[in-house]
Amino acid sequence: MDRESSPRVRKRQQRTRVQLLKAAHRLMSKQGVDATTIQQITDEADVGFGTFYNYFSSKDDLATQVLDCVINNLGRRNDLVTQSTRATDPVQIVATSVRLVARETMSNPIWHWWVRRPDLLVERLRAGLRPFGIRDMRHAIDSGAYRIIGGDMDAARSLLLWLLVGGVKDIIDKYRPPQIEPLIIESIMRVMGVPLERAAAVSHRRLPPYPELEIDFSFVALAPATAQPAGAAPTAKAKVSA
Repeated sequence: MDRESSPRVRKRQQRTRVQLLKAAHRLMSKQGVDATTIQQITDEADVGFGTFYNYFSSKDDLATQVLDCVINNLGRRNDLVTQSTRATDPVQIVATSVRLVARETMSNPIWHWWVRRPDLLVERLRAGLRPFGIRDMRHAIDSGAYRIIGGDMDAARSLLLWLLVGGVKDIIDKYRPPQIEPLIIESIMRVMGVPLERAAAVSHRRLPPYPELEIDFSFVALAPATAQPAGAAPTAKAKVSA
C-alpha cells in the first residue's frame, strides 16, 4: 500500500487540517480575517509554517473552507431552533432561519470579511444551505404558504441570499442602521409570495435563543456548481401557483 494513502496517514492529515481550521476560526473570530496571519494560524495550531501549504493554497482558501464549516453549522443550528414549528408554520421557519443567519453575520467579526466579498459569500451560502433551504421552501410551497413565480426554487433561493447578503453588507458598511433588519426579512418574504401583513408579522416576531452547537471542522463542502452540466438532474422546481 502507498504510504501516502494508508489509513494512518490519512487520519493524521485529517487531524492536521482540522487543527488549522480550528485555529483559523478562533483567531479570525477575535481579530478578523485581514488581521490574522498564516504564521499566527500555524503557531495556534502547533504545526510548522510550511505544513500550511500542504492543505491550503492561501489564507483566502483557508478562510473559504472555514466559511463552509460555519455555514454547515448554521444550517444545523437553524434546524434545532425551528424544529418545534417545522410541522405547523413553514413561513416562520424560513423567516426565523434567515433572521438568525443575519444576526450571526452582523455579530461576529469573522463574517465581515466574507460579507465584503458578497459574490463569494452568496456562492458558498447557496451551496452550503441548499439541502436545508430547498427542504423548507418545498414544505412552504406544498402547504400553500409560498407562491414563487415560475416555481423555480433555486432562483428564489438565489434572490433570497442576495437580498440577505446585500442588506447585511449595508448594515456592516454603516450605509444603513441595524434597525432595517426586519425590512430585509420582510422583503425576502414578499419575494417568496408571502402576503404583506404576514410577511411583516414574521419579520418582527421575537427570536428564540440561538442554540450553541460545536462546529464540525472535518466537514468538506462540495464545490458549488456554476452551471448545470449536461445530463444532470434538472434545477429544483416547485408547483407553479395559479
